[in-house]
Amino acid sequence: MISRSITRKIVKALNSDTAHKVICLFGARQVGKTTLLQGIFNGLGGRKEFLNGDFVDDRALLIPERAPLQRLAGHLDYLFIDEAQNVPSVGLVLKLLHDTYPELRIVASGSAAFDLRRKTGEPLTGRQIVFELFPISLAELRPRATNLMTWLEHGMLFGGYPNVVTAESPEDKKTELRQLAADYLLKDIFAQVDLNRNRLHDLLRLLAFQIGSEVSLNELAAATRMDVKTVDRYLGFLEDAYVLQRLGGFSRNLRKEVAKSRKVYFIDLGIRNALVNAFNPLTLRDDAGKLWENYLVIERCKRLKYAGKTSNAWFWRTYDQQEIDYIEESGADLSAFEFKWKSGRKARIPKLWSKTYPNAETHIITPANVAEFLLDHSE
Repeated sequence: MISRSITRKIVKALNSDTAHKVICLFGARQVGKTTLLQGIFNGLGGRKEFLNGDFVDDRALLIPERAPLQRLAGHLDYLFIDEAQNVPSVGLVLKLLHDTYPELRIVASGSAAFDLRRKTGEPLTGRQIVFELFPISLAELRPRATNLMTWLEHGMLFGGYPNVVTAESPEDKKTELRQLAADYLLKDIFAQVDLNRNRLHDLLRLLAFQIGSEVSLNELAAATRMDVKTVDRYLGFLEDAYVLQRLGGFSRNLRKEVAKSRKVYFIDLGIRNALVNAFNPLTLRDDAGKLWENYLVIERCKRLKYAGKTSNAWFWRTYDQQEIDYIEESGADLSAFEFKWKSGRKARIPKLWSKTYPNAETHIITPANVAEFLLDHSE
């Protein structure tokens, strides 16, 4: 079983004597939330209950009324609610449990952040601690120097969904990914929002061919026969459901800098490759550089989020086509990263960047030094 990075942080928050708050765990379906919570739950002593919002009889216990909540929680030390987005008025229920039973420790998980946050947000203002779980990261695989390249290539081709990582053969991995992409990936979006399924799938396929490139809302709208506002709305839902992540252009008002453009990356490249049926080995592909960029951006974001570090992520480009793949801004600190998959023509940081931001750190990230970028050896 693969140990997840945030397990210790959730356990620490759950047992904290200084902050009595509801712990909320968000993430995509099939990403391992239930397994993580069950592992924590099984390690707890005391009086405890694990409910699942998918079950009608469990949902019937979670209604915002005094007597039912007293029967459920009045004697408990711990209450876990998995798939909480399926519980009607879950935000109010969690608020009442939190306020009425100050000694009760509560954990709620949900598959679609946009939905569970909408249901819990206002009632739990100031009462919740939020954690996010992503597909398995490179750091969680604990790679050694001897198998690092194998796991890098696995992430770029098959991604990090737990059932995919543990599948024995490439064909089993492909089958699992196709099922995820077809049946699970967008289930929560369709359950909560009235969207055109065919056009959403068309949009996803278009974006799958544009990873690492700037996307035009106007072009996407024309290709999918939707208006620009609808495309932007769909992108927002896909981002909230942990399918995509968007990066904006970095600018400090230099006239040449492009600030309004966006790049789109897939949270999991296995899903991306399933959408376009592209599982050829990296040596036979012409998009390996784009996959490398997508992989590094997402893995870096996982590392920073799991470490509890706050930073802004950007890309940088000028109107005369000078560019840097990834910019990280943390307070007054600024770092620029250029990603290089293959050896050959040496990657360089543009002179305009170095001249404009002379105090910024600059790095070229290749497979040879990727461990420094993605792995925290202090853990």
